[in-house]
Amino acid sequence: MKKRAMKARPIMGSSVASSPGDDLPRVSLVTPSYNAAPYLRAAIDSVLGQDYPNIEYLIMDGGSTDGTVELLEEFGDKLRWISEKDDGQADALARGFEQIDGAILGWLNADDVLKPGAIRAAVDALRAHPAAALIYGNADFIDAAGQTIGPCTVVEPYSLHRLIHYGDYIIQPAAFFSRSAYESVGGLDKTLNWAMDWDLWIRLARDYDVLYIDKDLASYRWLGSNKTAEGGFARLEEVEAVAGRYGCKGLPAYFRLEKARLYAARGKQNLKQRKFVPMLGDLAKAGATIFSARSSAKCLFSPHVWRNYRTAKVLYRQVAELGSELP
Repeated sequence: MKKRAMKARPIMGSSVASSPGDDLPRVSLVTPSYNAAPYLRAAIDSVLGQDYPNIEYLIMDGGSTDGTVELLEEFGDKLRWISEKDDGQADALARGFEQIDGAILGWLNADDVLKPGAIRAAVDALRAHPAAALIYGNADFIDAAGQTIGPCTVVEPYSLHRLIHYGDYIIQPAAFFSRSAYESVGGLDKTLNWAMDWDLWIRLARDYDVLYIDKDLASYRWLGSNKTAEGGFARLEEVEAVAGRYGCKGLPAYFRLEKARLYAARGKQNLKQRKFVPMLGDLAKAGATIFSARSSAKCLFSPHVWRNYRTAKVLYRQVAELGSELP
């Protein structure tokens, strides 16, 4: 598709006006998008509606054919956008960050939304803790209609050891980071398809302070067709490769539990098809995956893990119910 672009002024918050005396750092956000028109307007509105006066916003669209460009044109000069073919999400984000100049960066996927006041809360936290290069907060899950499903229970206070050896508990749209630190650690790894955010968090955390704030900053839209939800075993292979870069032997604990769940789900399908030998093999693999590391076995006794498990059941049950309603 031919490249199309629109320039825009920095966004002025709806309830806070800037003045010559203000010394607020610019926050630059990128939204990667491809055929996400049904949800993109909500994402854009959540940024334009922030009460922070110094925001730069760029949409990196991958050449959508679903009316996305027409939707973007409706916003006129309120935002800047580019629509052209890219090499995937990480490529779109990396090129987007090269075209914006904020001191604080973040990205918001086209189907997610920011909570009101999220950017101001992030900036306040970073300014109060100048040694921190990455700040993250809480998030919740929403459905296709924008209704709240429940909290993202995986979020936990910061620990570099747990981030590497247990799993990614930082919800991406609820995270913001400094440009200087981002550039210092080499930016996003464009070779990664699923784990580019987790890989970036680890590299930032190894060199800089990380700050967790107990505030709701974003909503993650759970559709069942999200890239993460559909990643399956291929996603976990990438996760294991990334974990190995940072001294983790095999999959981190939480991802081991996820792999065991995938084996168990495949075993259940084999049982329905009366394929008993493959079913038994999958169940054996599920058990072996859990007990292959002490950390994942210990997770079975963690209330936090069982809370996450109950949340996952709710999410996947909703996907199944939506699927049963399709004609």
